[in-house]
Amino acid sequence: MSHIDFIGIGAPKCGTTWLSAQLEAHPQIGFATDKEVYYFADTILRRMASQELRCFERGVALEEAAARIAAYRPDIKLLLCLRPPVEMIYSWYWYNRNAVVASLPETFEEMMQNPFLRDLGCFARHLRPYLDRFAAKNILVVQFDAIRRDPDRVRRGVYEFLNVAADFKPQLEAEKNPARAPRFPLLQSGAQRLYAGISAVPGVGKLLKSPAVAKMLQDIYHRLNSKARKYEPLAPEERLKWDAYYAADQEELSHRLRSLQVID
Repeated sequence: MSHIDFIGIGAPKCGTTWLSAQLEAHPQIGFATDKEVYYFADTILRRMASQELRCFERGVALEEAAARIAAYRPDIKLLLCLRPPVEMIYSWYWYNRNAVVASLPETFEEMMQNPFLRDLGCFARHLRPYLDRFAAKNILVVQFDAIRRDPDRVRRGVYEFLNVAADFKPQLEAEKNPARAPRFPLLQSGAQRLYAGISAVPGVGKLLKSPAVAKMLQDIYHRLNSKARKYEPLAPEERLKWDAYYAADQEELSHRLRSLQVID
């Protein structure tokens, strides 16, 4: 059995697409066929998958996932990309606003009334299960702004952390996940109704809503009926409002990051 040496645990819209491309390109790194595998987070996928785990997997910030990873290999290395939470959640909203698997409200303000979605930006809270279970020396944090400013320095730091040749420089195009808009709105609404109807079939909904299957369906839909789009910047007063909301969590996160390796 091949063993996983490291796992990327997020966070979304924080540079994980860029980072995964750098990892996949390195000749000394074995990589999964998809950036997001969800083996440790998805019970359904764990039943369906074989027990041979070959390379990289991205986890999610769940108590169960952290416990499963620790049970599998307590000395595993973890990669974590972070970004100011308001930037992250606003980018995430626009990326997922035109999804077919789960549609979001028409406005960002409406979405932020949903406590589950709003608290996706509470990084400290979601990371407690990992930071409490894994040694600080085995966790590397990459700040999104560092990727923007000096991607070469970030790449070298990540390679050094993983003990692979740090001087390797892949020849890659810029990787990012832009916000999306539907090419044909009627097709989007029809696909959403079809998905909702099939999901209501007993025994089918749970499978369709598992992270791995939902992501596969979403990727197919984006290829067929979505296009990149630019979105309006968040109004300054809204930014200040949500900065204040996340302030306590950010303070806890800052305290916890002092003991970790951080590329910023």
